[in-house]
Amino acid sequence: ATFTEVPKDVTVREGDDIEMPCAFRASGSTSYSLEIQWWYLKEPARELAHELAISVPGSRSKVIQRCALLQTVRVQGNDISHRLRLSGVRRQDEGVYQCRVADYSDDETQEHRAQALLRVLSRFAPPDVQAAEAVSHIQSGAAPRRHGPAA
Repeated sequence: ATFTEVPKDVTVREGDDIEMPCAFRASGSTSYSLEIQWWYLKEPARELAHELAISVPGSRSKVIQRCALLQTVRVQGNDISHRLRLSGVRRQDEGVYQCRVADYSDDETQEHRAQALLRVLSRFAPPDVQAAEAVSHIQSGAAPRRHGPAA
């Protein structure tokens, strides 16, 4: 059993539309019941575990929603795939998107996970640091520094 397509980290501008793919194939020839769930995690899992471990007794902690189930798709068979589509991405959509596949084929359920980080830039952010650096070198009359061999 293995992922045939996993979501990849992506950086987009506010207002853009994105798709994150997730595809999974179960091993063997028998018919399976497979389920894909898309989860949104506000921070990467290791930071999440760290924050959840910290609780001060007697203090009132604010409940911040740190993860949310977005979509569930279930099929009978050996293959499952689903693309998570986000339209008009906003800054608050930034975070980790996790594809969880539950494989109900054997006596026990197996869960497989793949995840990607979505970064959202403001509409007016400079395109990237190197481009900004090149502009400043051109304005000062110096040649831009090369980063490795030219592609």
